[in-house]
Amino acid sequence: MMISSKVFWPVVAVLVLWLGVLSAGQWGGKKSVGQRAADGGHPVVAYVHGDSLQRGLNLLKNLQANLMAQMEERDLQLQQDALPLQEEAQELIDYANSGAATEDELMIADRRVREIENTLRAMQMAAEQDLLVAEQNMQAVIAEALRRHLEAHADDEGIDLILNWGLSGEGVLYGSEPWDITDAVLERINAAHGLSPALSAGKKAVDSSALEDPSTSPGDDAR
Repeated sequence: MMISSKVFWPVVAVLVLWLGVLSAGQWGGKKSVGQRAADGGHPVVAYVHGDSLQRGLNLLKNLQANLMAQMEERDLQLQQDALPLQEEAQELIDYANSGAATEDELMIADRRVREIENTLRAMQMAAEQDLLVAEQNMQAVIAEALRRHLEAHADDEGIDLILNWGLSGEGVLYGSEPWDITDAVLERINAAHGLSPALSAGKKAVDSSALEDPSTSPGDDAR
């Protein structure tokens, strides 16, 4: 049975057009969060797992390493500054306990030891305050970086509101996977803030040691 060309070619054209539509739907670019929400005419809301985001931030790891170095340096400086005072106080105590000190000398020694104790206490408090300020500055830097990059990501993706889903569920009690932009935001921030050379070298060393003996797990020693 022969099919008329007048019927055959229009049918072929329709089939080709239909296959093209299907292919475009299957292989077309992935829609952003904003595009998917806009298709439904709704405000564009997404969320991030704040705890996971912070754990993966290279910026936070760099700042924590810097803070730890500052703590060690400050503690060393405190020990060096306190050592002469501690030695003086010990000498005064030893002399007071020797039996050779007069009543007036004992009173002078006692007063001076108390002065030294107060000075050491003030030095300790000043060191702790310095570290507290350094930690607050670190948190401010992280908060500003998160705000800046989240705003940029929202602009790029057409997102109106980004919520935080914390460990205890504050901010978001439920959210489906398409609205979770944690990985995308983490990738954006880490692209702008790479690991410091020291931390990168440490990570490579850990990865290499793990590859040397894959049969040994961290729990083997405990057993």
